[in-house]
Amino acid sequence: MNKKPLYLKEILAFISKRPSTISKTEIINLIDAEDKILAQNIYSKIDLPPFKNSAVDGYALLKKDLNKRQKKINKNRIAAGDIGTSKILDGEVIRIFTGAKMPSNSNTVVMQENTNVVDVELSLLKIPLYGDNCRQKGEDISKGSLVLKKGSKIDSRNLNLIAAIGCNKVKVYSSLKVGFFTSGNELVKPTIKLKNSKINNSNYYLLSSLLNKNYIDKKFLGNLPDNSVKIKTKILSQIPKYNLIITTGGASVGDEDHLIDTLKNNGKIFFWRAAIKPGRPIAIGKIKNTYIVCLPGNPVSVQLLFAFVVRPLILKLIGSPMLKITSEKIKTDFSMVKKTKRLEWLRVSKKLINNEYFISRYPKQGSGMISSISYSDGVVEIPENINLIKKGDVFDFYDFDKLFI
Repeated sequence: MNKKPLYLKEILAFISKRPSTISKTEIINLIDAEDKILAQNIYSKIDLPPFKNSAVDGYALLKKDLNKRQKKINKNRIAAGDIGTSKILDGEVIRIFTGAKMPSNSNTVVMQENTNVVDVELSLLKIPLYGDNCRQKGEDISKGSLVLKKGSKIDSRNLNLIAAIGCNKVKVYSSLKVGFFTSGNELVKPTIKLKNSKINNSNYYLLSSLLNKNYIDKKFLGNLPDNSVKIKTKILSQIPKYNLIITTGGASVGDEDHLIDTLKNNGKIFFWRAAIKPGRPIAIGKIKNTYIVCLPGNPVSVQLLFAFVVRPLILKLIGSPMLKITSEKIKTDFSMVKKTKRLEWLRVSKKLINNEYFISRYPKQGSGMISSISYSDGVVEIPENINLIKKGDVFDFYDFDKLFI
């Protein structure tokens, strides 16, 4: 176990070396496969497009007739789905529609808006280049080519590609079984009638939402009381059932934080504490074959650590490559002093000033300030070695719309 807080890059390096814990696979219908992880490479058994076809509504013509202004219109027409192969005669054009199979001796289509038609005669208003508006067989995907690699996540960007090459079933890894606990005697179901020192258990709803993925089989395991014996009993009873167990709260250094002792005494702790604000008291360990992630109790820490640490871990455990979280470089419109030797995620809003984007710091930055997520556009990441932020400095900005998808 680490004796000093780890930097984020050290945590991610650890995660990158985790092997998949899921070996079981299943063949499922493509319609049910969104968010699943491919368990095999997919190669195309057909060309895409499967035949030469028109990209527009217009008229197909011969290469040698490109520069002839006047042409005769063939009485036939070719629509998408028509059976058979047509040929064009010298000096002729043939009416063709988008997606229709091209005549075997033509590779060019002139758009209908670039023509003038009088009776059976067509005049070119604009002379096309050879090959214009013709999609060649296999120009998108060629037969036998690798379409998607094993470990790829199936999503809206590639579902239609899989269907287009003729696959209606796919082999995927079974879902990762994830159980999650909240913890603390103070937590209750949401109510406006809070008594004494009770608070609403928002982390239950937050984690349930974050884990709502097709590659995850999630279950809420209850709220852990501040009692070492009960925590140990509840955690150990669930170990055989899950690949990963996530807890929130009870992982710092207080007298009532018994999760670390349970993990240390019954398994192993890979690391505990991170050089991150918010999110310092995070621990990752293992009991038997089950990974345990102990997150802080503050909701902001839970949400940001899930995005930057937990989700990459989950994807590695299901056999998917490390998630690359995209950012953009944006200038700050504020100045502040920060401690060195720790990374900070500041909640910020993005605004356009004189055609240039800037980020503005949300006034409430505490890890318990839930509004800082709700009312901001994203976070700016301030590296460990920075201790002074000046207005106009450029840092990585992570948009919540991309961070929490």
